[in-house]
Amino acid sequence: MSKTAAKKIPLMGPIRVNLEAFGVAILAAVLLKWFCLEAYQIPTSSMQPTLMGDQASQVFDRILVDKLLQTFREPKRWDITVFRYPLQKNQNYVKRIVGMPNDRLHIAGGNVYQVTDVEGRRSYTPLRKPDDLQDELWKEVYPARRLVRNENKALGLTWTGSPSTEWKEDGDAFTVDLSTSTRRLAFVDRDTDGGFVDVDWDGYPTAVASEIRKVTGIMQAPEIVPDGRLTATVTPSGSVDELEFAFEVNRPGLERLTFSLLIRGGKGKLEVQQGSKTVLESPEFDVPLATGVGTEIRFAHVDDRMIAWVDGTEVQRIDTDEWACREGCAAPVIGSDPGARPRWQMANGQSVIPQIVCKGKGKLRVEDLVLDRDLHYTRWEAPEVIEVPAGHYYMMGDNTLQSIDSRGWTAITVGVTDDGRIVPPDTPGARKVRGNKRAMPLANAPDRDETPIPIPSAHAIVMIDEYGEILRLEGDAGGSWGQNVVFRTTSADGDKEWEAVDTTNTEGVSFVPRADIQGRAIMVFYPVVPLSWLFGSNWPNRFGFVR
Repeated sequence: MSKTAAKKIPLMGPIRVNLEAFGVAILAAVLLKWFCLEAYQIPTSSMQPTLMGDQASQVFDRILVDKLLQTFREPKRWDITVFRYPLQKNQNYVKRIVGMPNDRLHIAGGNVYQVTDVEGRRSYTPLRKPDDLQDELWKEVYPARRLVRNENKALGLTWTGSPSTEWKEDGDAFTVDLSTSTRRLAFVDRDTDGGFVDVDWDGYPTAVASEIRKVTGIMQAPEIVPDGRLTATVTPSGSVDELEFAFEVNRPGLERLTFSLLIRGGKGKLEVQQGSKTVLESPEFDVPLATGVGTEIRFAHVDDRMIAWVDGTEVQRIDTDEWACREGCAAPVIGSDPGARPRWQMANGQSVIPQIVCKGKGKLRVEDLVLDRDLHYTRWEAPEVIEVPAGHYYMMGDNTLQSIDSRGWTAITVGVTDDGRIVPPDTPGARKVRGNKRAMPLANAPDRDETPIPIPSAHAIVMIDEYGEILRLEGDAGGSWGQNVVFRTTSADGDKEWEAVDTTNTEGVSFVPRADIQGRAIMVFYPVVPLSWLFGSNWPNRFGFVR
């Protein structure tokens, strides 16, 4: 053995080992967040009930966003995406992609259409949601509304039977004595919650819906909803000559449209009636209604298409593009509130009536009755035709009654002098500053997203520009503030008022460029049982993938 002993390599001490491990963990977490996955909390109601951010019921989802996927594929229509808000780029928004680059869109009757103009003739093609997405977007109307109102019966309140003497209610089921004359069970609900219309608390568990209904009541801008799904198990104790599941659409000045699944003699078919005339029929399919045997019937009219299921199996679908309900769904404006906010009221006879109609002998029992409606897109402030620029996307919330999205994003531009005064943007020497317009009436308390905000006592205007910089400018609010943004400027010529002009439906305002899309929402990871039970939640089982 050599007299010269080999030197020992000094080992790292435990402190250094732990510090290095801790540093690597932090680096990995930062890289994971930056390039792969990031968590967000949903703060607002714009994507409800798909993603919850509800102040009334205190349900706030935490979601995971996949930031890696966007490097391998382009965004797709109907993706839920996180993106930089065009008018405040330091703020991330989450919405659903509805419009793709170069689309020409039209929003009507709750649906979205692709618009094509050829030789002076305009056509509309419905942009149908994929079946797996559609399954997630149905909103239960009945029995949900009955449960929210804590009603102990349905006949005479939510549903009406005709003739009323022939229909009986037995717990959650309805029974009727059949005859050669028509028996009809129709959803009404109009006196209580507006009928089959777009109310923003449909589609939630009872506890959540109750809290939202306390705050919102019936929606402020009602529209009838032509798209619905009707499900029931029917059990005859005699013979059924005719059974019909239908959605009857009534609009002012337009012929009545009835979309139905009609069953006669053990055969079913899908029909569209315009007035009293049948204008479309599908091929027939088998629907055996055996005496004493329950058969689940499901019928949907959605995205200008009718679909029928028997005992859980789809048996027919047919497109109804030619009889789209694009007109007459919105309630007419009857006036305006202070601040120029319009008020609406349904016109006489304006309604959608889901119904079950039957004829025959003996009795028919209808149980497990469920009525759903589709997610309903409203046009709001969007133009009749939305032109999506190349390389940009059009974003909408699932809860369009409470969503500030591409339909209403609005910019204002002001001028700022070297000494920090706010002036008209065409003032010589002033630099132009653009920002989001979300001004509130001066009597309101400041809102977290409000901009610009006047501070009368300090003769100042606080404004956030499109890059997220907070500016404190010298100036005053004019005599009109809220719907319009009017400033008062003092000069050598005296006080002058001027209005910051709105800009909307243009690049950089209503459309999101590809580079600003951060990722795709993939799952809700909280509230989750049992943590949600410990901390309290009206909707404890929110964990799962989102579509």
